[in-house]
Amino acid sequence: MRLAGRIARFGGWSVEIPSGEVYWTAELFALFGYESEGGGAPPLDAAVDMYPEDEGPIVQAAIQRNVVDKVATDLETRVVDREGREIRVRIIGVPVLDEAGEVVRVQGAIYDITEIVTERENRIAAQESLQRTLDYIPDFVFFLDDQWRITFANRALRSFLDLPAATLYSEPVWSLIPELAAGPFTNGLHRAMNEATSSTARARVEQFGVTIEGTAHPLENGVAVFARDVTDEVEREAEMDAVAAVARQQAALIEASTEAMLIEDLDNVVLYWNQGAEQLYGWSSEEAVGRNIRELIYADPDDFEGPGAALLRDGRWFGELQQRTKDGRALVIECRWQVVLDAEGRPAKIFVVNSDVTELRRQQQALSRAQRTESLGTLAGGIAHDLNNVLTPLLMSVQLLKAQSPTPDQGVLLEGMEAAVRRGADMVDQVLSFARGVEGVRELVDLADVVQELCTITLPTMPASITVTSHLDAVPPVSGDRTQLLQVLLNLVANARDSMPEGGELTISLRPQTIRLAERASTSLEPGRYAVLTVEDTGEGMSADVLDRIFEPFFTTKQLGRGTGLGLANTQAIVTSHGGAISAHSVRGAGSRFTVQIPLATQGTPTTPVAVQPAPASVGSGELVLVADDEASIRDLVRRALEAHGYRVLVAADGAEAVQLLDERPDEVAVVITDVIMPRMDGAAVAAHVAQHYPHVPVIAASAYPGAGALDELSASNVRDVLAKPFTAELLLRTVQGALRPKE
Repeated sequence: MRLAGRIARFGGWSVEIPSGEVYWTAELFALFGYESEGGGAPPLDAAVDMYPEDEGPIVQAAIQRNVVDKVATDLETRVVDREGREIRVRIIGVPVLDEAGEVVRVQGAIYDITEIVTERENRIAAQESLQRTLDYIPDFVFFLDDQWRITFANRALRSFLDLPAATLYSEPVWSLIPELAAGPFTNGLHRAMNEATSSTARARVEQFGVTIEGTAHPLENGVAVFARDVTDEVEREAEMDAVAAVARQQAALIEASTEAMLIEDLDNVVLYWNQGAEQLYGWSSEEAVGRNIRELIYADPDDFEGPGAALLRDGRWFGELQQRTKDGRALVIECRWQVVLDAEGRPAKIFVVNSDVTELRRQQQALSRAQRTESLGTLAGGIAHDLNNVLTPLLMSVQLLKAQSPTPDQGVLLEGMEAAVRRGADMVDQVLSFARGVEGVRELVDLADVVQELCTITLPTMPASITVTSHLDAVPPVSGDRTQLLQVLLNLVANARDSMPEGGELTISLRPQTIRLAERASTSLEPGRYAVLTVEDTGEGMSADVLDRIFEPFFTTKQLGRGTGLGLANTQAIVTSHGGAISAHSVRGAGSRFTVQIPLATQGTPTTPVAVQPAPASVGSGELVLVADDEASIRDLVRRALEAHGYRVLVAADGAEAVQLLDERPDEVAVVITDVIMPRMDGAAVAAHVAQHYPHVPVIAASAYPGAGALDELSASNVRDVLAKPFTAELLLRTVQGALRPKE
């Protein structure tokens, strides 16, 4: 025992039975802090007292079992050495029997296991601490052995599975959660077990309605798994994917939009520039991004300052601004600007939607101009009617006075009066043309011939300082009124001439043009083929304000007495009535260009106008003429003119009186001259009465406003001709002579 104690570093002991004598080896004395020389081991009671109160009875009971039960004992306990230190020991006791089988001695060994116990307690404490830590983790942590049984599960997994411990730690994991028997998650477990490779995978566990993401790590005899419930995360990802898909769709829509959409920072530097912006402004995204919007699309950066300040102040701004394209073309833009806030509610960016309304505003201005023109036309028509009734007696009076052999001085005065009256009549005629529209006889017209005729008329009157050049391409004919189209060119050339008082160059060109459906948005004309007439000069040009008003009636920039302001208004009316359009481009100091587009005729050959010489007026042979007019001065002068040339005359102040006189002398009246607009009974009713009861009597209608609606009714009656007021005595006599001539 002593030898073994020295080798194995344990103390031996024995207790004699029944004397209770105790024996210690030297190692045991050393273990308990006693000197082995000069003294023996302490008595049994004293030896037992070396153990703490709670441990002493346990030691005594072990010795008692050795003696009474004759069995060996092995226990761990604590002992206090001579210095008062507590030592953890292992006590082994074995009974020794005599030949009779009685216990004569109990002997054994005592090991100092303080370090072993401390290490074991530390290990247990560490394990308990680790388990407590793993239990605090909200994710799932569990270990699997090589039979796929759970050897450890933290509190989160235990609560989640809610299984008895016997079941939890005895069944393979596939039995506990059958849905894990296949799929990426299971494959990861097998790789960790068989290939010592860590892997992460997800699995949907419908049994619990969750999605699990787990990472498997290889262990020496199994697998450690760290898993978490990612159901909310998966749902968020799905929502984010859906939001991202919507965002991609919205981005695609934004990119494909024809409107200009852009994003700027708070300093107005472009961050995003869509295809619509590229198409509208002409700047590519690469050219625009990184540049300040003030410098990019504003001719005058000051135009941006007010709206920009309002945007930052109010968070949004709506309105219209003048902007420009890359090539300098002016645009009218409808702006919708919005400040975009960040997650903390602070301004971060500016979202801009700009729509091109240039053409829309042009059309609105044209419509507004047309409405103003229509209103002015209605007013002008009424005024022109009264003026013609005033000018008719003046013109006829002058002509009657001229026929009475005036003195030379009187003749000069009468010539001046007649010229003034005729000029007034021409002005009224322009007003009427503007008021009633420009309808005429439509025929096939070769515009090249019209330009040649224009040159024949205007070149002799053009100042030598103005050079006239024409460029005429081969263009099919148009359907129109040749006289009106010539009037259009005359008006444009006259304006060009007046804009070059110091001389210059005048260019007239003719070319064909095809407007396709794709170009419909940029023009008011229908798709088709057109003849394009251009009159361009190098004159003074016009400002933008003047250019905007040139087609308004009665607007003129010419000096007093040199223009009525109806030339371009009538020109536009003529072109519009032909289904075409007229536009103007001018820069102050750099000349003007007027472009006229007239649709080409579909078929046919243009006609050549034939000049018709009016037949000279002749003297009547006593024929009776019935004259009906509500203006007494016109009735009297017409009577005088007719009587002076051999006719007899009856006069009536209105239609009812005219019908009464005709009914009284139906066989004598040779011709009826009736004003169209009269009280009680108008000219149309008179003509209808004559056509019904006296169809052999021709009717001449006289009107101060040939565009009046009553003329439509006259066309169905026995009306031989129409006299437009003011008319001359010569025209009156020639018209009466034509009416009396038998119909061919």
